[in-house]
Amino acid sequence: MEAIVLAAGKGTRLKPLTCNRPKPLLEVGGRPILDRIVDELLQLNEITQIRIVVHANKEMVIKHIEKQFTEQLNRIAFVDQPEPLGTGNAVKVAAEGIDEDFAVVFGDLVFDRGFINGAVKKFNELKKEGIEALGTGALVDDLTKYGVFRVGKRGEAMDIVEKPEPHMIEEGMLANAGFFILPKETVQYLSKLKKTERGEYELTDAIKETIQNHKFYVHQIKGKWFDIGYPWLLLEANQYLLENEADFFEILGDVEPDVKVHGKIHVARGARIRSGVYIEGVAYFDEGADIGPNCYIRGASYFGRNTRVGNACEVKNSIIYASTHAAHLSYIGDSILGENSNLGAGTITANLRHDNQPVKVTVKGKRISSGRRKLGVIMGDDVKTGIGVSILPGVVMGCSARINAGQIVNRDVNH
Repeated sequence: MEAIVLAAGKGTRLKPLTCNRPKPLLEVGGRPILDRIVDELLQLNEITQIRIVVHANKEMVIKHIEKQFTEQLNRIAFVDQPEPLGTGNAVKVAAEGIDEDFAVVFGDLVFDRGFINGAVKKFNELKKEGIEALGTGALVDDLTKYGVFRVGKRGEAMDIVEKPEPHMIEEGMLANAGFFILPKETVQYLSKLKKTERGEYELTDAIKETIQNHKFYVHQIKGKWFDIGYPWLLLEANQYLLENEADFFEILGDVEPDVKVHGKIHVARGARIRSGVYIEGVAYFDEGADIGPNCYIRGASYFGRNTRVGNACEVKNSIIYASTHAAHLSYIGDSILGENSNLGAGTITANLRHDNQPVKVTVKGKRISSGRRKLGVIMGDDVKTGIGVSILPGVVMGCSARINAGQIVNRDVNH
């Protein structure tokens, strides 16, 4: 069985974090999203070949995978989607020449280990009973944000609906969890797809026809699952992975005397934790990270390669990507900071509204609720703030934004 990984999208809802990199390469829990997916597929003997569909920043994706999976490249191929014409077109392009069952997985998923393995195992069991296709479903609080399976009493798929209205929701519906095993006939359905109003070809339409013509089972997944469609979901997935995947926590770098640790930490080779640093919770310090002296780390936080967090700084439940610096006297709370940015002394990120209501964020020009009571700044790459800058909750700062000293930032910048 071959597997198709959809990694061609731009990730527009995740801007500005995706201005200079594709969504699948965003780190979460210490690893890029795509690495986790490819790694799990490679562990399955049933998967003979992985076809990774690329388009946006394709050279970056190809170079990264070739570096990370050098010894397994004989099982990996890259398929260029010439135009961004939707998930249906991406699978159609990648599935050319396939004449057997094949798997499809979205390239922006974060899940418990064993998610794909469990679905493949279930399909192999049910295939003996005549099941010809399998999709994965997840229980979520708000089904209106997802493609949704209508599921029968025995787990059979009755239909799939894209982002249903609230009045369309029925008991037993499951969100499409983004992993499928499809019969070869689905390739024919893909070739018949018609463009949607958005000018794209949707995989959902081919899945719908597969359900109508084949015995299609929906496997309800166990454990946690994240569809990384919005920036704050990176924080949720990061926290979950750091708190629940303890086996990769080790200290390989330099931890100086008088560092206090109350929780699990990973200190990569070349990372340095200076004296006086107090850590509560879980934290991942990547290669070259330089932390302290005398700062406070709490919650679940990721510090990317060559990050610098210095004297009298506090970081809480945040993601700080590569080569970003907060040298002194700053507070970073429930925030995501892009690469190569610099916070001037005294930069403070507020993360709580006075009315305690969920923080709202602008996504693709619309203000939507994050559902989070605490959320700080979402910052792109190459941002610089002057001394004494205060940033209000939910502010989005686009790449290369410049903030003068003493400013209160209460509106999005360059977004």
